[in-house]
Amino acid sequence: MRDRLLALIAGLLFPLAFAPYDLWPLLLVSIGASFWSLRHAPSAREAMLRGWLYGLGLFGFGVSWVHVSMHDYGYMPLWMAIPFTAVFAAFLALFNSLAFYASWRLGRSALAFAGCWLLIDWFRGWFLTGFPWLYAGYALIDTPFSPLAPLGGVWLLTLSAVLLSAATAECAQAGRPRWTATASILVILVLTTVSHALSFTRPAGPNQKVALVQGNIPQDLKWQLSMRERTREIYQDLTAGIPAGHLVIWPESALTEFYQTLTDFVEQEGQLLADRNSGFITGIPWRTLGDTGVTYHNSIASIPLTDDAGQERVYHKQKLVPFGEYVPMQSLIRGLIPFFDLPMSGFTAGSPEQPNLSALGHTIAPFICYEILYPELVAQRSHGADALITISNDAWFGTSAGPLQHFQMARMRALETGRWLLRGTNNGVTAVIDHHGKVVDELPQFTRDVLYSHYQPRTGVTPFMATGVWPWLLVSGLLILAGWALRMKSPT
Repeated sequence: MRDRLLALIAGLLFPLAFAPYDLWPLLLVSIGASFWSLRHAPSAREAMLRGWLYGLGLFGFGVSWVHVSMHDYGYMPLWMAIPFTAVFAAFLALFNSLAFYASWRLGRSALAFAGCWLLIDWFRGWFLTGFPWLYAGYALIDTPFSPLAPLGGVWLLTLSAVLLSAATAECAQAGRPRWTATASILVILVLTTVSHALSFTRPAGPNQKVALVQGNIPQDLKWQLSMRERTREIYQDLTAGIPAGHLVIWPESALTEFYQTLTDFVEQEGQLLADRNSGFITGIPWRTLGDTGVTYHNSIASIPLTDDAGQERVYHKQKLVPFGEYVPMQSLIRGLIPFFDLPMSGFTAGSPEQPNLSALGHTIAPFICYEILYPELVAQRSHGADALITISNDAWFGTSAGPLQHFQMARMRALETGRWLLRGTNNGVTAVIDHHGKVVDELPQFTRDVLYSHYQPRTGVTPFMATGVWPWLLVSGLLILAGWALRMKSPT
């Protein structure tokens, strides 16, 4: 019972390492304590239970903000929203349960534990479209370990955090340092030290001024028909005072009407800005009439929409949020509860073959809200891009930790790719992040304002952009094999 409680408490500590708390040393304590609990498990079944309890604490606390969108904006009663969130957390905890079970079977070494952890994290980010949230490496964005990100992305940071924590716990538990654990710690510390001297991208031109417009339109009003004209006025008025020479960015679904309905308004705004030597990028819903009927997209467009070659400069979101942007098995569950009928929950995913956007002579890799959390997607689209842009509407989650966690994780993409990131949102956090993942400028949440800043175009390819996750999945496999070999050599 004591070790089960330890696993649960260790899981509850895990989210405190992330925004908005940022107590990152607790990440190492949490992982180390969970490994200690695993090592003391008398059976694989008990290890599985302790892993589930750890995951329950981790996700029960870490994603508790999910109930906000269900209750406040999905019109689900609180007595229903909280159990729904609990079931979601309990499901996610199964991934930790699987990692604990596998590592116990493979010998309960720090090597096997770290390898299993990373493989299961990767699987969680892929299975059923994935939930790539709260990877351990994100908590290290503002630590001395952060230069590891261009080498191996959040995956290398996660692997390092888990292996360092578990190896330290293993040394302490064994009573004398085990050579594999000691060697693991030394390798991580040496690699981290060396990474501080490495640089993979370089400036590709002068700084460009940017203006990010934060409309701060309340979520409970945003989608009302009566708010459409007022929304256009808000963004129009905020944009009118922006000086010449800026790249102007409006957030995700800044306008809640389809581009095809607002073509004249949007193109007029784009032309006014072009006349002042400015560029214009906006999030906007999109409607397409094809051979199979009408499809709808969550999109971002560079205006004027058509470039000199006659190509449309628009990107349709690829990674859609289940129940928020599309409803799985909608023929069965639409209408059961209001949450399954949220505004704009009938989108179609865009093609992976879409080109990046262009504005003011720069190529910009676009990402909409949730898809900035997919490391490989961002790494792949960053080739040839001068900068990254992500637009979002985190108003669905109110004043909870969700939007701040999202912002922290978005910053990792800038660090992984060595590119500046421009982040435009409806109500925060609107910010500009440099190629080291550091916040250059930001607006306070829940304010209606324009963020004036700049970004530096950059070129070059980081190792993570070149290789993605595969080398670290291979390393994880080798760690698991090494852990299994140690078990065969010394079963006790």
